Amino acid sequence: MSELIKEEEIKKALEEKFSGAVYDAVITRKNRIWLGVAPEKAVELMGFLKKEKGFYHLSTITGFDEGEKLGAIYHITDQHTIVNVKVRTPKEKPVLNTVMNVFPVCISYERELEDMFGIKIEGLPEGRNYPLPEGFPKGVHPLRKEVKLDDLNKLLNETEVK
Repeated sequence: MSELIKEEEIKKALEEKFSGAVYDAVITRKNRIWLGVAPEKAVELMGFLKKEKGFYHLSTITGFDEGEKLGAIYHITDQHTIVNVKVRTPKEKPVLNTVMNVFPVCISYERELEDMFGIKIEGLPEGRNYPLPEGFPKGVHPLRKEVKLDDLNKLLNETEVK
């Protein structure tokens, strides 16, 4: 009998319920599941994890730049197992839906995705920049691969940042 029974059950439930939307689902070790999900099913999948599987805690959201795609990894836990949900969006028009209705704690993480990667989060209420300061140059997203440190330093020296 496998020692990964719980992980296998969760992976199977997600693959069945979200057939065609879940991809690259893998159990990397005990208590760790990784998967990709189509953006249009991401909020529903996270709601399912919370309501049906008891994954009540969004630990953090990690942004990433894969060159042609940007995205986020939502690290969701039931305090024992972590399900890492990867969502990709095209770099030329990066948009993801907010998960605020599932995990209200997401607001600062999603603001960070907007500031640092330039991913528009649909449904996120207007608010101040985070973590970039007010006055930071609009349209500059420091964690994108094409942003070079020397160019960023030069731009910041030319711009008054509060």
